[in-house]
Amino acid sequence: MFLSEKKLRNTFWGNYNYSRRAVRWQFECPIREGNADLITIEKYQGTYQINAFEFKLSDIKKALLQAKENTQYVNKSWIVVPEEKRDLIENRYMEYLREHQIGAILVEEEGHWDVLYRAYYRTEIMLHQQVLKLAMKEY
Repeated sequence: MFLSEKKLRNTFWGNYNYSRRAVRWQFECPIREGNADLITIEKYQGTYQINAFEFKLSDIKKALLQAKENTQYVNKSWIVVPEEKRDLIENRYMEYLREHQIGAILVEEEGHWDVLYRAYYRTEIMLHQQVLKLAMKEY
């Protein structure tokens, strides 16, 4: 059981990006009021994609609302929650995930993570100055 969102975030990030799948990333990225917890720019099958992640231990509704807000600026939007929330999400929130095309990732304390529901890839997104700055960081 995770005691803090920071521990959840760090555990997930250490195991998600071990292979350097993300070429750029920013925690607490100000793409909306309240910031997205994590934004990544990743190269996948020869194409770059922008992902947003919202980490929550308990307030799943809030995570879903935040992830929904992120969808306008990213190709894929995800919620990341502890593994013990699997039943809650499957029984209560799957329809919301489908309707808003948000993905759900479950994380175990040891670091293993599993995609419970795959996020839809959006081809049409709004450009945001902060995401452009992240993409151009080294140039």
